[in-house]
Amino acid sequence: MNGQLFMAPGWEEIPLLLFLLALVLVFFLIIRQNGKDYQEIEAWLAEEGLDR
Repeated sequence: MNGQLFMAPGWEEIPLLLFLLALVLVFFLIIRQNGKDYQEIEAWLAEEGLDR
């Protein structure tokens, strides 16, 4: 991979850019879901703690 890859983007770079975009999207969705799961677990633990 040389340094001039993104200086004059052409058709050859489109699959690479699409892959990077998909990778960023997947990481974003995973991090967002982990945050939701963490909040759900915290709420569940708080409920369990109040019942005792």
